Amino acid sequence: MFYNPNKKKIMKQIRYIIKATLLSAAIACTSCDDWFSIYPESEMVYEDFWADKNDVFSMLGSCYRGMIEPGFMERLIVWGELRSDNIVAGPNLSAGDDLQYLLEANVTSSNGYASWSDFYKVINYCNTLILYAPDVKDKDPNFTQEELDMYLAEAKAVRAFCYFTLVRTFRDVPYITEPYTDDTQNFYIAQTSPDRLVNTLIADLEACVDDANDRFPQLTYTKGRFTKNGIRALIADMALWQGDYQKCVQYCDDVLTDTKNFLALEPYSKYNYNVFIAGNSTESIFELQFIQENIPNYVVNEFYGRSGSGSTRNTYQKLSAYDLCQDNANSLFGETDVRKYDAFFKSGSAAMIPIQKYVAMRTESATGTVRESDYTIVSNSKNWVVYRLSDIYLMKAEALATIGTDLQGALDMVSKTYDRANPTLNAGSLQLSSYNTPDAMRKLVLDERQREFIFEGKRYFDLIRLARYEKSTENIVSNYLLRKYGNLDQSTTKSKLNTMDAIYMPISADELKLNSLLVQNPFYDISSDVTK
Repeated sequence: MFYNPNKKKIMKQIRYIIKATLLSAAIACTSCDDWFSIYPESEMVYEDFWADKNDVFSMLGSCYRGMIEPGFMERLIVWGELRSDNIVAGPNLSAGDDLQYLLEANVTSSNGYASWSDFYKVINYCNTLILYAPDVKDKDPNFTQEELDMYLAEAKAVRAFCYFTLVRTFRDVPYITEPYTDDTQNFYIAQTSPDRLVNTLIADLEACVDDANDRFPQLTYTKGRFTKNGIRALIADMALWQGDYQKCVQYCDDVLTDTKNFLALEPYSKYNYNVFIAGNSTESIFELQFIQENIPNYVVNEFYGRSGSGSTRNTYQKLSAYDLCQDNANSLFGETDVRKYDAFFKSGSAAMIPIQKYVAMRTESATGTVRESDYTIVSNSKNWVVYRLSDIYLMKAEALATIGTDLQGALDMVSKTYDRANPTLNAGSLQLSSYNTPDAMRKLVLDERQREFIFEGKRYFDLIRLARYEKSTENIVSNYLLRKYGNLDQSTTKSKLNTMDAIYMPISADELKLNSLLVQNPFYDISSDVTK
């Protein structure tokens, strides 16, 4: 059964799968980059579509293509980054914008970013492929079992990533594994226990990870499709979320010991450009592929802006960086850490600090004064990195720190990224004597993750994971989140954040009206300004 979030269309359509009748022909004449831009022209399907393996390949392209749609990309940033302590309002954020309400801790079920339809659309593409692809093998003698298994593994990985993002955002969501095919199906699906859902996703991926490809002849496929290492990284991430630390370490080690897909950290002098501007770097594991001519990454430019000098500096830029260097004694970034220059540009006491990551490139240097004029605006075709080698190091570090029996091993993992970012310090400058308890090591990992992944859509989920571990929001609210709301009444703001229910998004009011089996997050259900 499939719960369709776009129910307004349901009664007008007999089918909600995918029209892709023209896609097979397109495959033969497009490059591998163009394949990522495949997208169905409507949401109707024809009986004669699933004829050969090219149809399955086309549908797989639609699964990936759905993830680079603006609505999907917006939510990766809003759900995973905007609500964190990294982000404040930018100069071009209008009053009354849904982003503004979220940045004022005024979260309601009427906010447009409470809609999850973009994710369920991609899930439906995946479910459609998983249901129909096996039948194609019986029709097409050139479609091997190995190819089928590989496509199924990729579709399941895309689906799992979508669900994992939804669980981290809403906690309680409907879990559907079959596509909507006709109007006789039940559209009213209740939410599934989040722990049960994530454990199911992990088991599903563990069963198919070996079916995925190690790498592809095309670099954009190796980095832009779920390979074995991409699935391993996703399993490790979900295991860390679930508190299965041994499994997290296991899958991180599987990536680190893999000899079939070369991975290495980029040197500090090329880190910013190769990872976030050029894309598909040596440390990349999985990233969403954007193409300037066909599907530019407009969302990153709209949210982060085109930062440079003069009149172009604040073009777009709805969001700005919170000043994480304002207290020099307790600054997140040390004086030798080059990542602070790659992340944002701070000029004196400027109220709004432009975000640099993904949208601007500085002249690479290890030290010295960095001026605003040293930044160069780049095009809006940057890929969005989902997993890279740094994720593996720091997920393993967090797992080892929490287990607590190998703190040196955890420190070694943190040192991989820290030493790269501090080239003027001696290798191994982090000493175990300074982080010789599990709590101290976990704090180091949390800080290093913030430095390494700032503005990459991970920070808010890191804070939720910390709250889950501590079974309380007190720490993340008082020591991290509250500081970004310094211009608001602190006691009122704290009351809006200081329960576990409040750190998740509400279920959209529209969804509640259309599906009577959905249950609103209790925090928003009792709020006077939210109606069901």
